[in-house]
Amino acid sequence: MKAINPHSFFQYHQIILPLVCAVYGLLFFTNTEASYENPIEKLTHQAEQGSLTAQVELATAYEHGEGISKNPEKAVQWYCEAALKGSTEAQRNLAWMFLNARGIEKNEALAVRWFKAAAKSGDEYSNQILSRLDKNLQTRKTICIARPTPYWKTKKCSKSCKNTVKIVHTIAPGFNIEPQLVLALIKQESNFKTNARSHKGAIGLMQLMPDTAKRFGVKEIWDPRQNIKGGIRYLSWLLKRYQGDVALALAGYNAGENAVTRYNGIPPYKETQNYVKRIMKVYGKTHHPYEKNITMITQ
Repeated sequence: MKAINPHSFFQYHQIILPLVCAVYGLLFFTNTEASYENPIEKLTHQAEQGSLTAQVELATAYEHGEGISKNPEKAVQWYCEAALKGSTEAQRNLAWMFLNARGIEKNEALAVRWFKAAAKSGDEYSNQILSRLDKNLQTRKTICIARPTPYWKTKKCSKSCKNTVKIVHTIAPGFNIEPQLVLALIKQESNFKTNARSHKGAIGLMQLMPDTAKRFGVKEIWDPRQNIKGGIRYLSWLLKRYQGDVALALAGYNAGENAVTRYNGIPPYKETQNYVKRIMKVYGKTHHPYEKNITMITQ
């Protein structure tokens, strides 16, 4: 079958704020714009925050090399992210990649699967393409895998857990840290138990060692807010040290940055490797923007 070009890309549409918020909005967007080095970096941040439009735009950029080097694998990753949430555009574009082998192995059965999903959402164009394909094609191969619902978004999250979530959402943005990464770390470290203490002496929600707490300005290590703030400062410092590499930052948090340096990567400790995998599975991202000016508190 001859390759057919997909629909045109999404276009950005600016949102005009109400007049009463104009001054504040201007200041906010001015500061936000200044923190991004280029449009792709901004688009990536928006995609990571869950914007379906940004996810499709970013996938399209990776697929066609628009403003960034072509990367079919990342294109599929971001198309999948949006397609699983019901984006018709992502479903259709993903189908085209499989049908026309655009940087990936051709798989007509997967193409049919995603054209069907788009058609079910009401996309007539996908319906037309399906009429030219074998609708009965099936495959057990799975490319897009939905991430599990985070613990703190389930009914299992207690009143204390919900309070921890609020604290994280209050503190994390001030250090340019995404709350979801912090919450995934807390789930792994203490399971949201404020009185958690390990056999090695790590304390609280973010399981801070006393020396680490001192390095990052924590005076009352058992206080949930101070514990979280200290842990976030430490995580932010690690992200800076490893230039946004989430896996290395997590390995450093678990095993210590000296161990990461010694092994020039994630240490070969089963505990640390499982720790990184579990948090990464929930967080779902390999890179995180980092604060270049974060430092330890030595006084």
